[in-house]
Amino acid sequence: MRLRHRKWADEVLNENKDISRILSDFVPEEVKKFPNLEIGSGCGGFILALSALHPESRYLGVEINRNAFALAVKKGAEVKDKQKNFLLLNAPIERIFPLVEDHQLTNIYINFPDPWPKKKQKHRRLSYPTMLKEYIRLLKEDGTLYFRTDNSDLFADTVEYFKEVNLFEFEVIEPFYSEKVDYLPKTEYETKFREKGVDIHLLIAHPKKK
Repeated sequence: MRLRHRKWADEVLNENKDISRILSDFVPEEVKKFPNLEIGSGCGGFILALSALHPESRYLGVEINRNAFALAVKKGAEVKDKQKNFLLLNAPIERIFPLVEDHQLTNIYINFPDPWPKKKQKHRRLSYPTMLKEYIRLLKEDGTLYFRTDNSDLFADTVEYFKEVNLFEFEVIEPFYSEKVDYLPKTEYETKFREKGVDIHLLIAHPKKK
């Protein structure tokens, strides 16, 4: 989904620095306050819903696309008086990884990432083996990684990536509509896909016990 430049974006971002950061304004120590991370938080629907469901925890959403990030901040501004447990960050996730301590995260959420279908692009996938090795460093021993996509080819490759690195115990749940996972809020993409009857693929992974 391509997002046009929003004329109101700068104003919204300037008015809501309490719930949002760009990389140049981000204080590295802030990362340590968040045990839950969404990579590619898009327009914010998922992370805002999840933080509302779990006010006792804290959630960091990282999004590289500035316009999607601005939309998420706009939504966040509408609920920030009631929800004090989320922060939205506009940055490449690779710039954030070094700031996260080993085994800091309880949950990592990856929802409907770019499938990067071309062979020369696949190393950019958020489920590529190099990324999985980073996630295993970040997750607590009892932590959980959630990966969702509508793209069957990406999902099939992702399952093979998990087998290749052999660092996780994982479960594949297809189709996603099982009541078993109704505790995960819907993203904007998922709502659209469900209306069209598109299958959602879900993988839930935990670090292997040592």
